[in-house]
Amino acid sequence: MISAPPPAAFTDPSTLMIISAPESIKTARDFARGWLDAKGYECEAVGVALLVINELVTNAYRHGSAPGGVISVRLYLSADGPVVEVRDGSDAEPRALPLTLERFSGRGLAIVSELTKAWGVRHLASGGKTVYAVLNGGAA
Repeated sequence: MISAPPPAAFTDPSTLMIISAPESIKTARDFARGWLDAKGYECEAVGVALLVINELVTNAYRHGSAPGGVISVRLYLSADGPVVEVRDGSDAEPRALPLTLERFSGRGLAIVSELTKAWGVRHLASGGKTVYAVLNGGAA
């Protein structure tokens, strides 16, 4: 994990604002699938990206926002590849736990770490944070 700003966008970001609720996780995945499909990403790359987005939005829902709070999802292209940012209202620092066979939860950020070029967190002056991941390529 990197505690630094995400890579700079060289395309306009696409943003989705969702309410912190379980069904919003699917809404975020559907939004991301549409964006990735429109950019021409291959099926395998889309599947991996959706898993990463699912983990980040689930963490924002479970640990970063109160029920009914706002979570935002931004997608854009950078020189390093496609980037997803998930913003929530918590200042709590996310951390990847080791992958073990004994643990049934808490694996999400370890999975994100394995499936992306990089991920990190940026604390916001207004409160809250943005957790981002630089996705692997795969555009057709």
